[in-house]
Amino acid sequence: MDNTTQQPLYHHYLPSFYQARWAGEDGKLRRFSVPIENKIVAKWVSPEVSGGEDLLYTDHAAPADTAQALESGFMSPLDSLASQALVALEANDPILRRDSRLRSAWSRFLMSLMMRMPDHLETLSGGLVEEWARMMPELETAYASGRGSTDPETFAEYLESRSPEEIRSWMISVLRRLMDHSQIGALINNMRWFVRHIDGPAQFLTSDRPIITWYEFAAEDSYIILPIGPKAAFVAVNNLATQRRIEAYDAEKWVGGLNSLIAGAAVKFVFARDDEMRPLIERNFGSRPRTTLFQYLVRYRRQKNTG
Repeated sequence: MDNTTQQPLYHHYLPSFYQARWAGEDGKLRRFSVPIENKIVAKWVSPEVSGGEDLLYTDHAAPADTAQALESGFMSPLDSLASQALVALEANDPILRRDSRLRSAWSRFLMSLMMRMPDHLETLSGGLVEEWARMMPELETAYASGRGSTDPETFAEYLESRSPEEIRSWMISVLRRLMDHSQIGALINNMRWFVRHIDGPAQFLTSDRPIITWYEFAAEDSYIILPIGPKAAFVAVNNLATQRRIEAYDAEKWVGGLNSLIAGAAVKFVFARDDEMRPLIERNFGSRPRTTLFQYLVRYRRQKNTG
């Protein structure tokens, strides 16, 4: 049998297990988008066919039987284990403190949500090319020492001759390493984790920008917030005082503020349980773009290289 027929072709950047937490009894959730400028369109969708793109993580420069390796060999197993970790989180199961595999899977999942959206990939590709250019003197020397008789005369010319598929292939390999970054993972692993459950009528939204953080994971007052369903949010902090402060916020005001940020940062989609928060979504959709992790890292490298 041809192995390529078994490869996953629809790649979720917002995993189906995560979207499903907003689904009703019919298995569908409400998806809001803006396909036409200033016009919100709402649609009932299944998590299996939403929050993704065909061939998003495909390495087009690789052989057919390995072109989907990032999705089938990394993303799918990561999401499966993260789904198990989330069940333990909600139950406050002490297994998360004993099973490093589950805890690391959840940290890796959080990191992936900061890196796996389509525009994240574009930023990473641009950043990598920029990094190549910055290192050009060293690369020129290394290239000259190994250049073959039929190769372009300079590394700059060689870089220009590379196809978009080859650049993308490099990006795909870097993306996997970044989502499995041991230092960032360790910082998140060592934060205090808790789930805040919400009583009353307030409900969380989610979107293709579901995480609220400012990336300084080691900072004393840092935090990571991720809605994990209409009535609960995962929170990671570095001290008890920050945890107590977050737990003390008025639930409706806290949820409303987070929803405004989540909808405001949305690029393609906002997801909800129903139409109840459509007015908030219409007011905020895409109105408050947030710096992505890759934009933050590229900016950091620029400052470091020019400092």
